[in-house]
Amino acid sequence: MKKKFLALGLTLVMTFSLAACNSAQEVSREAEEAPASTNVESETESEAPAESNKTVKNPYVDEVKIAYVAHDISTPNNQAWLEGIERECEYYDNITVQSFNGDSSAEEQVKIMSEVINQEYDAIIIQCSDGAALADSVTQAEEAGIPVVTLNLDADCTHTALVQALDYDAGRLIADEIAAATNEQGKVVIIQGIAGVSRTDNLEKGFRDTLSEKYPNMEIIASQAADFEKEKATTVMNSFLSQFEQIDGVFAINDAMAEGASLAAQNAGRLEEMVIWGADGEKDALAMIEEGTLTGTIYTNSWDQGSTAAKVALLMIGSEYSSHVLTKTPQVMMEPVVATKDTVGTIAEEDRW
Repeated sequence: MKKKFLALGLTLVMTFSLAACNSAQEVSREAEEAPASTNVESETESEAPAESNKTVKNPYVDEVKIAYVAHDISTPNNQAWLEGIERECEYYDNITVQSFNGDSSAEEQVKIMSEVINQEYDAIIIQCSDGAALADSVTQAEEAGIPVVTLNLDADCTHTALVQALDYDAGRLIADEIAAATNEQGKVVIIQGIAGVSRTDNLEKGFRDTLSEKYPNMEIIASQAADFEKEKATTVMNSFLSQFEQIDGVFAINDAMAEGASLAAQNAGRLEEMVIWGADGEKDALAMIEEGTLTGTIYTNSWDQGSTAAKVALLMIGSEYSSHVLTKTPQVMMEPVVATKDTVGTIAEEDRW
């Protein structure tokens, strides 16, 4: 229990440092490129919402309701985040965590947000299916005194906090790995997520920037979206395999799509010709790396990410802090871990989600 309070105290220091220092310098790109322990930075957002009518509670004594609004509750990431949130709150009988499934629909998430606001939940943790579409809902919650913490997929407005993986730097790390595996001469395809989603855009940008800056003989020969779905990624990869006689590297924006790409390559008898990378670190992908059917992924401990989001939410419930004082959304960045056949064994079974 002492460890949990220490962790919450660390979150308090990081978050309020951001709130108090709007003029703080951005973390340098060089520092971001080197994987490090969890750190915090701020990202420019839209204007802060109007001052809220927040009611301060003691989150460890008073009755507290936290809503978790998933993009798609069935995915490993969303399940792991929920479990992390529940683990953080399970020690306190006064805290209730209620999950809601957005069914991969921004429209459905908007409806859920309206219901949660009307039911006067004390905090909301959400992975936004569409940052622009959810911006008004997030702002309404903040103005109603309900702190909103986003997970990976952010809202296009200033709000309490964003807890996310280091997407841009994950893309850079994967580019370095694929370049090394192909002697910096490879032909590469990208299987994209949903266009306009911050995670998709940042991962791909980090990947493309690194290839263009460091590896002039690497060539991206095709890219196509598969909407984060394994089955669609299999179809996309089959199309790539029929179009190109040479594919040296595949970068799939998430692990589910990497698994689909691997399946397609195996069925075509071409898996040995290429390296295939995903991003997330779900346990099925780690198992495929161990068996040799997937080259690598960037692992993020999603249980810790959910737990961190809950820590921030509880901190804000119990403080007079309100996002109306901000011009930028504070960010808590989670540590990325490069997982390959040589390193995957360092990720303990109890840390695999």
